[in-house]
Amino acid sequence: MAWQRSGDTGATYPKLMAVRGDARADDRTINEIAGFVWRLSMQSGAHTTDYVLDVGTVEMLGGSRTTELLRLAVKHRLLTKVRTDHGAGYKLIEDPDFIHLRSKAEVEWERQQRNDTRNVSLLIPVLLRDGDSCRWCGIGVVWLGRKTARSGEWDHLVPGQPGTVETMVVACVGCNRARGGDVERWDSAHTLRPAPQRPRYGEATAKKLTDNGYPTTPVDDEVRLALAPGADTAPKRVRSATATSDNTAPAPGRAQEVPQEVPRNAVPRSVRTTPAGSGRVGPDLGLGRSTAIDLALSDPPARRRGRRGGRRNPNRGDT
Repeated sequence: MAWQRSGDTGATYPKLMAVRGDARADDRTINEIAGFVWRLSMQSGAHTTDYVLDVGTVEMLGGSRTTELLRLAVKHRLLTKVRTDHGAGYKLIEDPDFIHLRSKAEVEWERQQRNDTRNVSLLIPVLLRDGDSCRWCGIGVVWLGRKTARSGEWDHLVPGQPGTVETMVVACVGCNRARGGDVERWDSAHTLRPAPQRPRYGEATAKKLTDNGYPTTPVDDEVRLALAPGADTAPKRVRSATATSDNTAPAPGRAQEVPQEVPRNAVPRSVRTTPAGSGRVGPDLGLGRSTAIDLALSDPPARRRGRRGGRRNPNRGDT
């Protein structure tokens, strides 16, 4: 979108403050000339005229004071006389410390980018070709969630021109933003990676492709490894079934029950095994580890009230 922006120090911009030194200026002149110039800049920004305004617009905003305001603005180089396609005109000073306007080319390019990134007929072929990999650094991109350096974006290889399937690629935020700052410098130091032979499709991408007529199953590195010839396709986080204690296999169709590990801190110190791992429990007890665990998990015995911790019986004398 088009906009006009004033610098933080624009109110005391040197060329504006110099107006007060004019022999025909008074204490109101600076505010008057500032308002005149800023109105011209807002008009230029709204219509993306690249700092240039025709005489008719200048006279409309200057009113009866146009002649004097133009004299001061031109004298102090806040405005410059120029020739336009429609005749005489004036150009505002280009200095972001005072006034900064977005150019017509910038606004039109932003609109073109927005239209391209909403064009499904353009994006789907690019997504099918590149998958979820940045074509600059090769990192796997993410399309959903909070924006990070790994988030996926669309990169135009030829800035300023409408995108095509050949001139658009998938890129991560880190590479796309860095390249956008200086395309020529980036391209001279980086080489575009070839399109992957076996693209990776995350769940979001697979759903998008499926919804647009390309039935796709999510494919990432872990799934691909499991599907590779000779690879072990057993889930890595599930223990394989083992023989039971009586050396008989579990019944068909019934999952093997895996005993739960008991946290070490759940076993009282008095019944833990010794550090040597001999299976002894405590210093003098000859109990196995399973017996120790049973003892640890059983209801604790009633605590005996010690002589120090209990109440003194008034009817009992000290011995």
